[in-house]
Amino acid sequence: MPHTPKRVVTIEVDVTAAADGTISITCTPNTADVTKDTKHALLAFTLNTTGFRFPATDAITMDSGKANSEDAAKNFPYASWTLSDTRAALYDNNKSASNFDYTVTVVNTTTGQEYRIDPVINNGGGGVTTGDC
Repeated sequence: MPHTPKRVVTIEVDVTAAADGTISITCTPNTADVTKDTKHALLAFTLNTTGFRFPATDAITMDSGKANSEDAAKNFPYASWTLSDTRAALYDNNKSASNFDYTVTVVNTTTGQEYRIDPVINNGGGGVTTGDC
């Protein structure tokens, strides 16, 4: 029986506040691997820290101004979905084998202040091609 690639890549998002008020965000994994030949992958983000939420739109965005931004638009053709305060998702058709920088945004529920981190998606490629659904 052939191997079926994992179509859902889960990413845990944790926020830590230091004693001096500095906020840090951690994504686990920091580099999300999308297996070669995976078609129609979903990157599923879970925010684990109370007191923070994902914004209603653009919780996950592909970094613009990077050398691969045109290629990123081909691999990630839709904006992310915020499913709830603690769940967001991003579609990846995995067309190209490349690393893609992206940004995760969280919002402090008390102050409304936004915080960001810039992890990486490592596409294996071989996903959707012309004519695929």
